[in-house]
Amino acid sequence: MNLPFKQHLIDPEICIRCHSCEMACTANAIEHDDTNVVVNADLCNYCMDCIPVCPTGSIDEWRVVAEPYSLEAQYGFEE
Repeated sequence: MNLPFKQHLIDPEICIRCHSCEMACTANAIEHDDTNVVVNADLCNYCMDCIPVCPTGSIDEWRVVAEPYSLEAQYGFEE
């Protein structure tokens, strides 16, 4: 994995948890619990299929991070 790293992150304040992004993801990189929808950076192939199906634009597809956020960290994001 090259650093800095570009990572899709889903904003829990904007996401309506419709799971359209999860259904569109052919890499199975998007998952959810009762609170958040998250992107597994290890599985994401950056195909962008999740972006146009999001009705609220809650996926930040241009976030550059020094180290990818873990699933645990993303599940901890609060509204």
